[in-house]
Amino acid sequence: MSIIIFIVLLSVFQYYKSFYGLKGEIMLMEGEAPSFPVLIYDIKNNKKYEIRNIFYDVQYDANNGNNLIAVIDNEIYKINEYQRTGFANRQLLYKGENVRYPKLVPGKNAISFTQKDKLTYYDLDTKKLIVIAKLLLPGYDWLDSDTVLFTEVDNSGSLNIMAYKISNNKTYVFKKNAAYPSLSYNKKFLAYQRGNVRNVVYIEKINGSDRKSVRVNSIGLLPYKPSSDGNYLIGAMYYAGHADVVIINTTNNKIREIFPGIFPSVLDWEE
Repeated sequence: MSIIIFIVLLSVFQYYKSFYGLKGEIMLMEGEAPSFPVLIYDIKNNKKYEIRNIFYDVQYDANNGNNLIAVIDNEIYKINEYQRTGFANRQLLYKGENVRYPKLVPGKNAISFTQKDKLTYYDLDTKKLIVIAKLLLPGYDWLDSDTVLFTEVDNSGSLNIMAYKISNNKTYVFKKNAAYPSLSYNKKFLAYQRGNVRNVVYIEKINGSDRKSVRVNSIGLLPYKPSSDGNYLIGAMYYAGHADVVIINTTNNKIREIFPGIFPSVLDWEE
């Protein structure tokens, strides 16, 4: 009996050890309308919060994690010094028809968003608007202050991660046979998928050879985002009819369920 108890305790210890290095805050929304609440997970204190509001497509500010960017009724707002009780302090950034999925560009006073499925860049100082590409597949992310990554289908039907540079208006293939780019909050790690395989995600260090992969026993894993050290991945494991938001240790593939029964339209991780 004592041996069994020891094995069980050791297993529990190893499980919790697998998630010892987690930090920051996770934010997501289940649906694509303001009727759905914003769900927040405070990793350090292992607490969950729910904010019911009129915003959707909420993301952290890439330049200041205390701020957010979100959409309400075809308007993009910056939420300054947000509180877990609500988003009262807000600033209008842009107004346009069918705007979705906004992001604050790292290192610049600019934003990006999709408008009628077109990936768009907007300089908040000069008011210059650049239509980057038609976004056939969801999901894009900023590699740095000048380069945005997105997925494109080529003439042969293959998926490629493309890069567009604001400074020279050039688009090029960033990674062939890859899709759905997502970068860590500090922009040091990139997560992506290959081909049509949706239950495997690769995580690699930008400008480095360090690469890991995680495989899940579900139909797929999407959306997702890597941690700033590349050791963890948050994502939605989806099945036929439901999904669970989980954190995965990218070294040993251990999984912690944080929001069961939730299939997020957007998720983000600030550290």
